[in-house]
Amino acid sequence: MRTDPFTDIFKFLTDAHWTTPVFWLLLIASLIVAVLAYKGSTKQRSIDQLLRWAVRLIVGCMWWQQSLWKLPPNFDGLRYWTEQMVEHAAFPIHGQLVKNIVLANFVPFAYVIYLTEVAVAVSLMLGLFVRAGSVVGGLLILNLYLGLYRSPAEWPWTYFFLILLMLQFAVGRYGRSLGIDALIVGREVPPESFLGRLMIFT
Repeated sequence: MRTDPFTDIFKFLTDAHWTTPVFWLLLIASLIVAVLAYKGSTKQRSIDQLLRWAVRLIVGCMWWQQSLWKLPPNFDGLRYWTEQMVEHAAFPIHGQLVKNIVLANFVPFAYVIYLTEVAVAVSLMLGLFVRAGSVVGGLLILNLYLGLYRSPAEWPWTYFFLILLMLQFAVGRYGRSLGIDALIVGREVPPESFLGRLMIFT
């Protein structure tokens, strides 16, 4: 149960669970990357870049926090909300697909969903492949928007605004604001490997 923002944030940052030190490592890594990008390019030294980094980091933290209620191997929270999608999807065919495909093969799908959400969180927190991570994240949220559209416990605009935010990250290339993407595109010698060239488009 929620108490107040300050207490809840403190509990989240000090929770005695294996995910807490991993989160702290990601947070520290994000700060280190931001400092390196800031020192490495004058283009990174602006309020605009700092704000874009801060917004990206906070949303990445949200993705990480939201992955915690669907941890393997039980995936209890994920199962509950997946079942809710069967009842409250905007279109009946969506609910039937969830029931007959996702719930019928729940564990494999649950691992894919969990790992994908963690990947989106890492992408946003570190500023790595942010365009790709934002597109994937936006598609996940679109699924929730349509799947829980008629749920009385949900406010559909929440999901819609999150989709717009992920779209902004992708179009605005937020990874290039004090992120690893910024370090990659800032190299004097372009990367020669296929993967390195591919990363230029992040």
